[in-house]
Amino acid sequence: MGTCVLSVANMTDILAEARHLRRSVGQFVTGVAVVTYESDGRPRGVTVNSFTSVSIDPPLILVSISREARAASGLHGSPSVVNVLAADQLDLARHFAGHPQCGLEIRWSHHRPPRLRGAAAWIECQPYAEVEAGDHILFLGRVSSHRTLSKEPLLFHTGRFRLFGDRAESRSEDEANVPGWVLISQAQTLAEEGVTAHDLTD
Repeated sequence: MGTCVLSVANMTDILAEARHLRRSVGQFVTGVAVVTYESDGRPRGVTVNSFTSVSIDPPLILVSISREARAASGLHGSPSVVNVLAADQLDLARHFAGHPQCGLEIRWSHHRPPRLRGAAAWIECQPYAEVEAGDHILFLGRVSSHRTLSKEPLLFHTGRFRLFGDRAESRSEDEANVPGWVLISQAQTLAEEGVTAHDLTD
């Protein structure tokens, strides 16, 4: 049986290609959501921007979660809520993406599965299917209830949080050296940077 050996040059090419792919995909403007669920009796959440509607009949949505994330096991077979963040919820986006915000008050609704108050919309789902896709798992949920509020959404584009017509996020010099995708790509991608992926609660 043959052995495949990757040279340093090959690894460099692979990493460069991954960066270029992220840059290309980053041109697609998305909203920002926090997927919330319950684990060990406590509310949990993970920031995502890979969220989409799949079907109207039946009503299905999909989120993509890294295999390395705690959320991957937490969402397995569990009801969840996709909280579409409003423009004034940047701190929540960063908090649930693995960047704890000191003094942040997380306003949970008294509901199971847990929901975040103040979101532009929320979509509650029951587990429908899970599909293994490379280094991620695609979680499909069947929508059981939902609500929309008249609030501007938080956006994400080219590695940064944005508002309509402006940029919501400014960075310090240190943060400017952190790849933009780390700040949003679902907390679990922190594992790709050698940081243990984790979920955050209040």
